[in-house]
Amino acid sequence: MRFAIVKSAAELGERAFYEIKCVLKAKPDAVIGFATGRTPLPLYEKMAADHAKNGTSYKRVTAINLDEYVGVEAKDKNSFARFMKDNLFSKIDIDPANTNIPNGMAEDLEAECVRYAKFVAEHPADIQILGIGANGHIAFNEPYTKYDTTTHIALLTAKTRSDNAEGFGSPAAVPSYALTMGIKEILSAKKILMLASGEGKAEAIYNMLQGRDDTSCPAAALRSHPDVTVVLDEAAAKYLAFDEWAKIARTAESAAPAAPVTAEKEPPAAPVAPAKEEEAAAPAEETAPVAEVAEVAEDGAPAEDKPEETVEETVEEAPVEETAPAEDEKVYLEAEIIEDDEAEEESAPIVIEEPTRGKKKKGRKNKTLSGV
Repeated sequence: MRFAIVKSAAELGERAFYEIKCVLKAKPDAVIGFATGRTPLPLYEKMAADHAKNGTSYKRVTAINLDEYVGVEAKDKNSFARFMKDNLFSKIDIDPANTNIPNGMAEDLEAECVRYAKFVAEHPADIQILGIGANGHIAFNEPYTKYDTTTHIALLTAKTRSDNAEGFGSPAAVPSYALTMGIKEILSAKKILMLASGEGKAEAIYNMLQGRDDTSCPAAALRSHPDVTVVLDEAAAKYLAFDEWAKIARTAESAAPAAPVTAEKEPPAAPVAPAKEEEAAAPAEETAPVAEVAEVAEDGAPAEDKPEETVEETVEEAPVEETAPAEDEKVYLEAEIIEDDEAEEESAPIVIEEPTRGKKKKGRKNKTLSGV
């Protein structure tokens, strides 16, 4: 399980979109599992913006949603079908015929569950987007849902109804039931992308990672999946040792090479401010920040203090493109769980702090976080 800690909603959207983009690049006809709620909105905004700017296509994508309220029509503003249409599907070129969501208005709900489970089994997700509830639920699989469940009718807890009351006006107006993909189907996805933001999700994230290894926290089922990426903000990472991860990220960022830039004419060296005469003779890629290189390259004129032979040497050794660093080169705060005794002995463990509220949870053994 890999964690990426971001500092803002926009950065959450960018980091999450990187995962989606990688899947689409490898498989343009990918099956993508979608989630609803406030948390994935920055991702959907990024997907829509990227489609408008870069033309990333979703024509061959099959979309499968996790859940839908029982008794809420698809055109209702509170339905998940309407949510997806308003926030994403209407803003990209996906074929409406390729968008799939349980029918909460079906006359025979049990039969609808069987139909949807069959469809999901025939179209396993290449990447499944997930949120997490404050009580640890994934999709509408509430605490103590068995891990082998498939699409079913879920009875929503009072906490879940309260958390989802914004659009309905009050918890009492939120439907008591929903059709939801089961945990077994979620785990059938080739890759899982979980998103979490806000302090209200911090304890659920902790329980997913370090809580009891049982059905009390449905998200704990993800521990058994081989490819899970969790993107969360600092508030949701409250009970993780963020300071240690920050040190790792700063080290990685300082070691990263400067982004190369070129100009239409001979690329001049960048001045370093304040610049000494002997320092100006050093190759630009070794001394100059990216922003300064880009500024001089755009002007196209050689630096005044730069010997001509050094400019020629730069041209030979560092021909590059006039582009900003690619998004996938961005440095994020990331770490992955290693469940290996040898790894635990060789690397200093990053301690995970216990939540201050609620009962103390029994932690898993041999758990170490190692920076990557």
